[in-house]
Amino acid sequence: MANTLPKDKSEEYLKQKAAKKRSGNKALFIFLAFVVVTVAVIAKIFLTGTLKPEFFKGMPQSDDAYAIAKLFIQPTLKTSNANFADDKYQFGKQSDSVYVIQSSVESTNQDGEKINTEFKIFLKYNGGQVDKQKNWSLVNLSTH
Repeated sequence: MANTLPKDKSEEYLKQKAAKKRSGNKALFIFLAFVVVTVAVIAKIFLTGTLKPEFFKGMPQSDDAYAIAKLFIQPTLKTSNANFADDKYQFGKQSDSVYVIQSSVESTNQDGEKINTEFKIFLKYNGGQVDKQKNWSLVNLSTH
């Protein structure tokens, strides 16, 4: 009987050690999974600026196209002081994701005179985030 007692204790010790190892491996796996998910979320925010999946956004609405149109028009003006007629723009959509915006912008020239410029702009939406100018192409711009 004296010989079986230490053997039982050593078997029990080895079983406990194996159980602790499995428990430790499980905890390590959970921790690594948490780290991977956290890194993926941070990368998504860093690369796109949002957590919203792009496939939920759908196609651009009139306000989205108008906001991008203003970004394309602004550099063509000879002044940085421009007031767009936000409540008076007209919007149309053609085939192949081409959007047409017609509106006006009031700016001040170097002599202090106010100039009202009417414009019609054709923009092609190339996909991606609708609020990023890089996802749009200027098809045509006419002013008068």
